[in-house]
Amino acid sequence: MIDALPVWPAYLFTTVLFLGIAAASLRLPPERAYADAPDRRRWRDIRWWAVALIVVQLGLYGVFSG
Repeated sequence: MIDALPVWPAYLFTTVLFLGIAAASLRLPPERAYADAPDRRRWRDIRWWAVALIVVQLGLYGVFSG
């Protein structure tokens, strides 16, 4: 019965949820993003690491969901 339901709404919901989390992480103020960093080098910005991980997660989800 449940296998007769379409999968695309779940995929759409998951994608929108992950994109919302990425957008929320980019809205963090720089003071929070560099909280314990000894300097403000770009690679220490936790916001971009979060977005990179979300992109990887969405890529894996796209590969293995179909």
